[in-house]
Amino acid sequence: MIPLGELLTMEALEADPDPLLARLRAEAPVCWAPALDMWLVTRWDDVEYVEAHPELFTAATEPSFLARTLGQNMLTSDPPELTRIREIMLPPFRAGGRSGEFVSAELPGLADSLIDGFPTGKFDLMTQYAQPLSAQSLALVLGLDEFGFDRMWKWCEGLCTDLANFENDPELAAVGERTKHDLGKALAERLAQGTDDDSAISWFVRHGASAEEVINNVRLMISGGINEPRDGIGLVVWVLLTRPDLRAEIEADPRLMRRLVEEVFRLFSPVGTATRQATADVQLAGTQIRAGDLVAAVLRSANLDEDHWLAPTEIDLHRKQGPHAAFALGAHRCLGEWLGRQEVKVGAERLFAKLPNLRLDSNHKVEVYGFEFRGPRELWVTAGGRS
Repeated sequence: MIPLGELLTMEALEADPDPLLARLRAEAPVCWAPALDMWLVTRWDDVEYVEAHPELFTAATEPSFLARTLGQNMLTSDPPELTRIREIMLPPFRAGGRSGEFVSAELPGLADSLIDGFPTGKFDLMTQYAQPLSAQSLALVLGLDEFGFDRMWKWCEGLCTDLANFENDPELAAVGERTKHDLGKALAERLAQGTDDDSAISWFVRHGASAEEVINNVRLMISGGINEPRDGIGLVVWVLLTRPDLRAEIEADPRLMRRLVEEVFRLFSPVGTATRQATADVQLAGTQIRAGDLVAAVLRSANLDEDHWLAPTEIDLHRKQGPHAAFALGAHRCLGEWLGRQEVKVGAERLFAKLPNLRLDSNHKVEVYGFEFRGPRELWVTAGGRS
């Protein structure tokens, strides 16, 4: 019989990780994956433990996909350095900062303008709506709108290509390196223009972040702050188009849209892992991990842990079991989680408000794909009548 760890190839995990992760939780919750050269930690309690103990599992890994692709950033540091830069960069992403202003005054109009520009007939909602809405939203909050949606998306795509490069493919690493250089140059140009506006980038500089810290952490924000809401929008829309029962429940009580967004993030976890490195020999779930070993806390698996969640594979709009781990746990929680949630919620609400007859195109199968970044490859729809 093939050892379970030998089945953990990127090809298998990208196509459909859930059956493999379920086996890991049941048989080997801390499992060495030779193809990835790291341990996969798959149960909620163990993922939570890894996140809560930076003295045993540091984010300052060597080697580091994140540092290679982005430069040193919040996710490659631990407190107190993490705490310092996080306190500088969090306020613009709160409801009381630039993000709150954007969501209330600009996001609905941005969504409506994209919907009004949809082509007639069949089209891919991911490229026509989810992608530009998430890219333009982040660009406006950060203060990078001058570079345009297309360039923002290409930066995100290029960075994510290398961030998901667990098997160290040199061609994929080269894509990341080119993107890192191009984005760094553009951000340096942006910083040279001054910081006297209300953008998040200007806030960072005015409150003590160095140019290098701004550039590296904005690379981080672009890699996650476009991809995750993009996939979230696609997943929520797909769920509503295939689950008339959930759609009817939300139409009867629109407040439940917020709960649907949370359940979709939990169930699909568009960002899959948090990578750490053991600082000493340590036992976790009865398994010996050596000092220096890389450890991937699998957020997607924690969100499906049968010992933590009731009916974890079901969407329950009335679930009372506390927060999920889709935006990570502890000190490394996603900085832009509030903004990302709003993009998905408002994006889906405006879409169905303006296109009540929206439906899937039956000629195109929806394929949800990916391990580190997971969402629909395409989402072909027809709009029907407009309101």
